Amino acid sequence: MSDRRDSEKEKLSTLSDVARFNYALKQFQTLIGKTVAQKREERLGMYVKDEDEIDYDKFYETVQTLFGPEVKDQDVKTFFRKISNNPDGRIEWCEIFGYFIVEGDALAAQLDEENMVFLVSRRQQITKAGVKRRDVIKCIAKVPQLDFTVTASQKGTLTIFNSQMRVLTSTNIADSSWVTGCDYLTQLKRVVAVTERTVVVWDYKSQGSCQDNCFIIKPMEHCLLCVCTVNLGDQLAKDDILMGDDGGHVNLFTVTSDDFGLKQSKAKKKSQLQILDSRKFKNIKRKLHDDWVVKVKFISALNCFGSCSLDSVHSFVLDDLKRLEDNLPVREFSVPRGVNAFTYCGKANIIVTGGDDKVLRLWHPNINTKPVGKLLGHLFSVMEIVTNEKDQHIISLSTAKVFRVWDIQTLSLLQIFHDSQGKAGEMQIYAMIFDNNHGTLITGSSVIDIYPLTRMIQDTKQVPQTHERNINVLAYNRAFHQVLTICAESIVKVWELESGHQIYQIEDAHGPNIELTCAAIDKNGFHLATGACDGTLKIWDFGSGQEIKVLPVANDSNDEQWLLQLVYLKASESRHVILALEHSGKIKIIQGNEGEPHLTVTWELPETVSLILQENPVMSLWLKPNARKTNGFFPDVQLLSDAGPKRNDETQNLPLGEEMKCFDVLKVEGYSLIATGNAHGAIILWDFESATVRYLDKTYQAGQNAIAQVSGVNAVLFLFRSAFSSSLSSSTTSSLVSDMTATQGAEVSHLSLNKEDVNNGESSATVGEETTNEKDVQPSDTKKSASGFSRNIAGHTCSPILASAHANGCVYLWTIEGDLLREVLPFTKHPAIPLTALCTDISAKMLLAATKEGHIMRWNTGSFLEDPQDENKQIKQQLYWRAHSTKVVSLFYEEEKNLVVTASVDGSVRLWHAPNGHYVGYFGQRRVFELSESSDLILPCDVNEFPVIIKEDSKYMEKKQKFEYPLILDRKKWKSLTKSSLLSKKPRPFEVDQDFKFFKALASPRVNRQPLESFKSGNKEAGVVFGSIPIYRVLSITSHKPLHQLGSKEKQDSVDTIFKRIKHHTLYEPSRLSKRRSAKNTQVPAANLVQSFVPSISFQGVKP
Repeated sequence: MSDRRDSEKEKLSTLSDVARFNYALKQFQTLIGKTVAQKREERLGMYVKDEDEIDYDKFYETVQTLFGPEVKDQDVKTFFRKISNNPDGRIEWCEIFGYFIVEGDALAAQLDEENMVFLVSRRQQITKAGVKRRDVIKCIAKVPQLDFTVTASQKGTLTIFNSQMRVLTSTNIADSSWVTGCDYLTQLKRVVAVTERTVVVWDYKSQGSCQDNCFIIKPMEHCLLCVCTVNLGDQLAKDDILMGDDGGHVNLFTVTSDDFGLKQSKAKKKSQLQILDSRKFKNIKRKLHDDWVVKVKFISALNCFGSCSLDSVHSFVLDDLKRLEDNLPVREFSVPRGVNAFTYCGKANIIVTGGDDKVLRLWHPNINTKPVGKLLGHLFSVMEIVTNEKDQHIISLSTAKVFRVWDIQTLSLLQIFHDSQGKAGEMQIYAMIFDNNHGTLITGSSVIDIYPLTRMIQDTKQVPQTHERNINVLAYNRAFHQVLTICAESIVKVWELESGHQIYQIEDAHGPNIELTCAAIDKNGFHLATGACDGTLKIWDFGSGQEIKVLPVANDSNDEQWLLQLVYLKASESRHVILALEHSGKIKIIQGNEGEPHLTVTWELPETVSLILQENPVMSLWLKPNARKTNGFFPDVQLLSDAGPKRNDETQNLPLGEEMKCFDVLKVEGYSLIATGNAHGAIILWDFESATVRYLDKTYQAGQNAIAQVSGVNAVLFLFRSAFSSSLSSSTTSSLVSDMTATQGAEVSHLSLNKEDVNNGESSATVGEETTNEKDVQPSDTKKSASGFSRNIAGHTCSPILASAHANGCVYLWTIEGDLLREVLPFTKHPAIPLTALCTDISAKMLLAATKEGHIMRWNTGSFLEDPQDENKQIKQQLYWRAHSTKVVSLFYEEEKNLVVTASVDGSVRLWHAPNGHYVGYFGQRRVFELSESSDLILPCDVNEFPVIIKEDSKYMEKKQKFEYPLILDRKKWKSLTKSSLLSKKPRPFEVDQDFKFFKALASPRVNRQPLESFKSGNKEAGVVFGSIPIYRVLSITSHKPLHQLGSKEKQDSVDTIFKRIKHHTLYEPSRLSKRRSAKNTQVPAANLVQSFVPSISFQGVKP
C-alpha cells in the first residue's frame, strides 16, 4: 500500500498542474467508489474484512496524498461521515474542500434555515435619504406614538419619514457645526438636534423656510455628543432633554413653549434666524465620567437615565434624574476600555453593554458589581446595541459592520450577517435602531438600510398552503386542541393548534381515487369518522390514525349516496352512533355495536319530497320505537296528513323541489331538533318532542303578495344557551358535543348538548324506548303545544334560535315555532355576497359567518339571546375582515386561545385573532405560531384589505335616515337667481326676494302650539330704558326719480332719510332666528331701504 502511494507521488510530480489535478480527481472518484461499496456491504452484513479495508485514517492519508495540505481535516471528516451515514446519497468532489451544493430555489433555501432571524436578501435600501454629497446619517430616532422615523445627517439635514419610510418633510440647519444627535420632543411636538456647540429645535409642521421654523440655542460650554428626550408623561408644554458632552457631563436641559414664543401669531414672527441665549434656559449639569459621554438614554420602565463613556472606571451610570441635581453617589458600572453602547430589555429586566473590549455584558439594573452573563464572539469593537422586545433578541453591531443576533433568554447566537457594501473602511454605520412596530432593523450610513425579520417576509410574501388541493373538511378536536384537515386528494392531516406542527397524515383513507367529503370528531376526542363520495364511512382511532370499523359500499351505490355531512352522536368502546346527510337529502343514522364487524344503517328520516307534494307547511309526526335497532337518540318517524286540504295561497310559495345542502342537530333535555336546509331556500325543522315537522321559508313568511326570491340555504346552526353552558366550556367530560363538520357545498358547525351521553351504554340504549313509552304518540298530543314550542326546561335560560345563512348574503334567525325574528345583512364594503358557513362559541355569545369571496363577519348575540322577542335587543356586528381570496368552506372558534380558524378552496387553513381579525399564520408554515396578541398587522400575500372594527356609534351601521323632514330643492327659486336668468332680465330692487331658502320640507315641522312668551324690557313706573325710539311709517309711494335730479332740499332730506333708514336698519333688522320665533315681529328692512330713495316720501316720528 505504501509502494502504491509512493508511485502516485512520483507520477503526480511529473505532470503539469492541470493534468495533476485531473489525475487526482480520477483517483479520488475511484477511492469514493470503493468506500461506498464497502459501506453498502457493511450495511447488508456481507462485508469481510481484509487488508484493503478503508477506514478513516486510510481515507484521510489518501486524500492528503492526492490533494496535499490544502484539504482541511474537518472537511475530510465531514465528507467521510456523510458517506458512512448515507452511501446512496449524492456526493460531489468539491465537498472535500468545504464547498457544498445548495439544491432548489435560493429563497426557499433561505426560508428553510430556521435560525435565520433577519432575511438579509430582502434588504431595502433608501439611497436618497435626505443627505448631501459626502454626508452620512449620524442619528436615527423612532417616534412610536406617531410611527415616525427622524434622521439627522452629519452636515445638518433633518428628515422625517412615515411608516412606509417615505419622506414627509425635511430641512437643513444653517450651522457650520456637525450634527451629533437628534430626538423628538413629545410634548412640544418638535424635533431637537444637537451640534458641537448648539441645540436646534425644529418645528416641522410649520410652513416656511428653515429660518422661520428653527430655533438655535447657543452657546454651549462643551461640545455636545448625544441627546435624548425624557418622556415622563406628566408634563404639559414642557420637555426635558438629556445631553452628553466631551467633558464627561450629563446635562438636563428644560425647554417650554414660552421659550420659543409658540403662542404668538405667525405675523409677529421674524423672518431672520431665531437665535436664543442658552443662559435663559434651565440647565442642570453634573460631571459623571472622566471621558466623553458617547450615549445617553432615558429608560421609562426604570424611571432612570443611563449614560456611557470610554472611561474604564466610570464606564456606565444608571440612576434617577434627581442625582443630577445633588452630589449624592450614583450607581456606576465599571467595564474595561469603557462602554460604547447599551440597551435595556424590559421583559428580561436586563441591561446589555458593549465596548472596545468586544464583549457584551448583561447586567441586572440593581447589581453593578458583577454582570449576570457575557456574550462573546465579536472580533471588533461593539458600537451599537438594540433590542427586539417581542422576540427577546439582542442585535449588536461592530465597527467591521458585522451584525450578531442573540437570544437573551438562552444567551445563544442566532444569526451573523455582514454589511458587505463599500470597501473596507468605507460606508461606516453610525446609527442603528429596531422598529418594533414593523419588525425591521434600520441602519444609517451614507444610505439607510432596512433589514426585515424573516417571519415578516414569510407571512407577507409566501403563499399560504396547507394542502395542494382544495380543502374539503376542517374539524377541531377540542379535547386535545388538534385540528383535522382533509383535501380533495383525500389526504388527512392532523395538526397541533398551538404550534402548527403536523402530527401525522393518512393518504387514500378510503382507497385510491375516492374523495373524502366530510368528517366528524366525537366529543371526547378519541374517535374520528370520515365519509366519502361513494357513500362509505370509516371510524378511526384519532390518536394513532388506525382504522376501527367500516360501512361498506352499498350494492346499488350511486352519486346520490354521496355523504355531505356527519355528526358524531356517541362514541364508546361498545357503540358508535353517527348521523349522516346524503347528497339525495336523506338523513340516516349509521351505527356500530361491539362484536359487529361492520357499520350498519339503523334509522332514516322519511323522504321530505312526499311532504312537499302534500303541500302541508306544518305536519304531525307519528313516533314509534325503533324497528331495526335502538339508537338511543331518535325514534322512528312516520308522516301524518292533517285533516282538510291546505289553501292554495298558503302553499303557493313553497319550493317544488329540494336539494339538501346542510343540517344541524340539537339534542338536550327538553329539545330534540333536526334542521335541514336546501338549495331552494326552504328549511325543514323536525321537532321530536312535539312530534311535528315545519317549513321555515322566507317567501312563505312574507305572505301571498310577496315575490318569491329563491335564495338557497348554505348553512344552518342552532343558537342555544343553557344555565350550565359556561361551566361546560372548560370540561372535557361535559355533555357538550361540538363537532365541526365540512362538506363540499357548505360546511357548518354542529352544537349538540346530549345529557344522555354522560350515562353508560346500557342506559343510553333504552332512551328511545323511554321517550315513546312503547306507545305511539297520537296527533292530539301535538296540538297541546301548537301555540308555541317554548318550554320551560330546568337549566335552560331561553328557547333555541335557529340561524340560517343564505346565498343572498343574509342571516335569518328563526324561532322553533317557525317565526322569523331577524334578518341580518352583514356590513361590508362590497355588495351582498353569498354566505357559506356559520359557527358560534360554546355560550352562543358570538356568531361568525363566512362568505364565498373569503370574508369573515362577527356579531355579538349575547343580549339578543337573553330575550329574542324584544325588538330593542339587536344583533350588533363588531368586525369583518378578508381572510381568503376565494371561498371559505368552513371555520371554527377556539375559546381558550381566542382564535378563529378558516379553511378555503385555495388549499390553506389560516389562524386569526378573534378580537381584531389580525393574521396569525397558516398550518404548514415553517415557523411556530405566535398566538399572543401582537401590534403587528400582517396580511397574507393574497389579501390586501385590512380588518374593519365596527363601533356601536358607527355611521355605517345605521341604515335608516335620522331626519324626520327630508328637504327638496326649490328649483324654481334657484333658477330665478342663476346667472343666465339675471342676464336675461334684471329684477328691480323691490322685486328681489330676501328669502334665500332654496330647500323646502316634504312635511311641515312640528311647531309649538302654545303662544310664545313675550316681555318688555324696562318698567314704565320706574322709568323707561330708552328715552325715545323713532318708528317710521310709510305714508305714500310715488314714482322713482334719479337722485341727481332732486333739489338741494330734496337731496338733504334724502340723505337724512337714508341715514335714518340705515340706522333703523342696523338697529331693527331681525335675525332669522327671531323671524322663526315670532311672526308678528318680522320686518322687511330691505324693502324700506329701497323706498328711501323715493324723494316724495314723508315720515312721521312716533314715540312709544
